[in-house]
Amino acid sequence: MIDKNSVSVILCAGKGSRMNSARPKVLNTICGKSMLGYILDAQIESGIGRIIIVCNSENIDLIRSNTNKDIEIDYVVQSKQLGTADALKVAATNTNFKDISNLFVFLGDTPLVTNSDITYLSNSLKSNDILIASFETENPTGYGRIIRDNEGRVCNIIEEGDATTEEKSIKTCFSGIIIFNNISILSLLDNIKNDNSKKEFYLTDVIKIADNNNLNVRDVLLEYDSVRGVNDYIQLSQTEKIMSERIMQKFMKEGVHISLADTSFIHPNTQFGKNVTVEPNVYIGEGVIIGDDVIIKSFSYLEGVNIKKGATIGPFARIRPESNIGENSKVGNFVELKNANVADNVKISHLSYIGDASLGSGTNIGAGTITCNFDGVEKYKTIIGKNAFIGSNSSLIAPIEISDNSYIGSGSVITKDVPTNSLSLSRSEQVTKNNWVKKRSTKK
Repeated sequence: MIDKNSVSVILCAGKGSRMNSARPKVLNTICGKSMLGYILDAQIESGIGRIIIVCNSENIDLIRSNTNKDIEIDYVVQSKQLGTADALKVAATNTNFKDISNLFVFLGDTPLVTNSDITYLSNSLKSNDILIASFETENPTGYGRIIRDNEGRVCNIIEEGDATTEEKSIKTCFSGIIIFNNISILSLLDNIKNDNSKKEFYLTDVIKIADNNNLNVRDVLLEYDSVRGVNDYIQLSQTEKIMSERIMQKFMKEGVHISLADTSFIHPNTQFGKNVTVEPNVYIGEGVIIGDDVIIKSFSYLEGVNIKKGATIGPFARIRPESNIGENSKVGNFVELKNANVADNVKISHLSYIGDASLGSGTNIGAGTITCNFDGVEKYKTIIGKNAFIGSNSSLIAPIEISDNSYIGSGSVITKDVPTNSLSLSRSEQVTKNNWVKKRSTKK
């Protein structure tokens, strides 16, 4: 159980130069959600009551605007990137540490850590003065190596750049997570020097100083896939695969039938009802709510849509944000919706664009129908009533209203409102010239 007076410090002040991106590293997304977002959610779910995020002067505004959480978050600036120990000192100096029990320190680029991992670490702290999370890997390149004494206590952490050849062969590595049992231990940070290859103040140096002061420092092994860091887009891709598998397994355990799950993308905040089927090669982005008995067919792309019970989507459907699909409605192949409210029992089966529109229940939209919602300057709304029939290859020029039980003849361009129970046609009269081909051939 996490002590309610525990505090977390998340270190996000690094420039992330290896990402070669203008975006702050911790705001790069994994399955549609920022790395920092995953870390924050895990800490909130574990019961940590207060969070401090250490930023730099360039990324603080972006980080602040992307961390809207229902928990107290303090943002502090490390004006000069002088290392992780300096970042923690900045957090301690610029915030109120009164009534703090345990202090957790995390790196902002380790999005795979879970609330279960955090709880396990907290429970393992016990009588230890400092606890660190470690992991074992056959390829430890880039990570600090953990040095233990004969009794299993951690006596040092050697950074990769300062390790000897023998030390580099060590497979047990530091994850970046440290827990201090008492806030007074932070006074050891004043003893850290920057006599290393990067001239930075390493937080890892506090371990050797603590050992020299006879403090009890231990490590707890976590799975590598819970603590692996992200420093470039290759590692981001590897991490996203792991996170995607977790997300898929979570939804499948909750009863969602996801066929060939490794071919699809599903945002972690998607809400599913019961008896939902997701066919292969589907993209479900942010803000999607899917009701009971819904089928999402292959190659559909969904964002910001609420799909009600019994609806069928796709294949090859695209639904853009601010759309709603009613019960038992069908949005078929090569149909695109944008800001469309589709009532119950509506059929839009083929090759149509419905944008900025409202469709009443029981309406049928023929293949090739377009709501022409944009005149080059403004966007306008199309309103179609209940039980209307829109013939194939029709263009509805907004703003326009097609009332209940009305019919639109195929191939029409409709520019005026259509009253209830009416038929509206707008196409040129067909002309047929008998024997025209024969006469044309004779002229040659």
